[in-house]
Amino acid sequence: MPGLGLKSAQAANFTPYEGPFFITIQTDGGWDVTSFCDPKDNTTINHWADTGSVQTIANSPIEYAPFAKNAELFPAHHDKMLIVNGIDTQTNAHQAGVRHSWSGRFAEGYPAFTALAAAIYGEGLPLAFLSNGGYRETAGLLPYTLMSNPSALSNLIDPNAHRDWGAENFHATAQYDIINNFRAQRITRQQQQAQILPRTTGALTNLESALAAGDQLTRLETHIPETLVDPTSMGDEWNPLLRQAQLALASCKAGLTVSADLLCYGFDTHANHDPLHIESLNVLINGVNYLWAEAERLNIADQLIVFITSDFGRTPEYNDGDGKDHWPITSAIFMQQGATWANQVVGLTDNGHNAYGLNSGLTPVAVGEGINIQPKHVQQALRSLAGISDHPICQSFDLDAEDLNLAAMFG
Repeated sequence: MPGLGLKSAQAANFTPYEGPFFITIQTDGGWDVTSFCDPKDNTTINHWADTGSVQTIANSPIEYAPFAKNAELFPAHHDKMLIVNGIDTQTNAHQAGVRHSWSGRFAEGYPAFTALAAAIYGEGLPLAFLSNGGYRETAGLLPYTLMSNPSALSNLIDPNAHRDWGAENFHATAQYDIINNFRAQRITRQQQQAQILPRTTGALTNLESALAAGDQLTRLETHIPETLVDPTSMGDEWNPLLRQAQLALASCKAGLTVSADLLCYGFDTHANHDPLHIESLNVLINGVNYLWAEAERLNIADQLIVFITSDFGRTPEYNDGDGKDHWPITSAIFMQQGATWANQVVGLTDNGHNAYGLNSGLTPVAVGEGINIQPKHVQQALRSLAGISDHPICQSFDLDAEDLNLAAMFG
C-alpha cells in the first residue's frame, strides 16, 4: 500500500511536459471578422469602407481590414497563421454558439479541445488544463485549474507562505515538515484499514497524489516573475490577456501544463459597434503579440500552437443604434511557428458575408452549394493538428465530421 514515501517518490519520478503546448483564445460575445481577418469593403457592412480599403501583405493571401491595430498583427504574424473563413456556426444564440464553436457539437457535455489534449498528454500533471473562463467542459476526463486569480496560484504553490501581513511563513520549516509527515502518516493508516470502501480508497489516493503534486508546483516559482505584467502596459485600459498569457506560459515552461484557455470579452457590440469593437480587437491583438513575445522569451515558441475564434460573427449591416447584431458566419485562426501550412486562407465568403460551400478538395464552390464549413470540421482539424484525433478518448466524443476533411489543409 502506498504511503509516506509516495510524495518524494512521485516528485522524483516526475517528468516535466515539454510540448506541444496548446493555447486557445476565446473572444467572448461574437467578433466582427469583416473588420478583422475576413475584411469587407462594403459600405453597408463597414463604416471604414467609406474611406479605407482592404489591406494586403506581400507574398501572402491573407488580407485584413484597416481597423483597430490590425496592421500590428497580420503583417507580423501572417507566416504563423492559417485563417479559416466562412464557418457556419448555425446559431445566433450565445450559449449554443460557445458550445458549438469550442467543442464541435451543440449537445451539452462534449469536452473542449483543450480538455481533450490535457487528458491525453497531461496524465499526472498538477496543472494540465488551465482555464480563465469561457467554455471549459471536461466531460469528467480531468479537472481544470481556474486561473482568474494570480495570487491564488501563489498560495497553491506554497500554502505555508504568509503574504498578507509581511511574515515569511505561517510555520517554521521544521514545524511545517512535521505537519506534512503526520498528514502523510494519517493517509497511510486510513488506507491500511480493513474493509475500506473502494470509493474511499480512491479519494485517499487522489488526496495523496494532490499532496505529492505540491513538490511539482514549486517548479512554477522559478518561472513566475515577482511582479506580474501590468494589464495597462500595452496601451489598453485593461488587458486581461496579458497576465493570463504570462501565467499560462510560465506553467508550460515549468512542464506542468499542456493546454490553457485564455478569455477576452467585449465583442457583443449591439450598439456603438465601431469604437467598442476597436477597443476589444486591440485587447486581442495586444494579447496575441504579447503571447508570442513571451513564448519567445521563455524559449517555448517553437512548441506553441494557438487557436482563436468566437461564438459566431456579427451582422453584415448596422442596426439603428449603430451596432451590429448576431450573425452565424465567423472565422478561426490557427497559429504555429514554422508551420508548412501557415500563410494560407481556407474558406470564402461573398461581399455580403455569406459563406461559400466547399468541395472535397476544400475549393470554394458557391453560396448554397457544396459543404459549408462548420465548427465540427474545425475542431476535428484541431484534433488532427494535435495528433490526437485517433485516440480512444477523442473517438468516444466523435464529431461526425468526415464529410469535409478540413485537416487536409495541414498537408
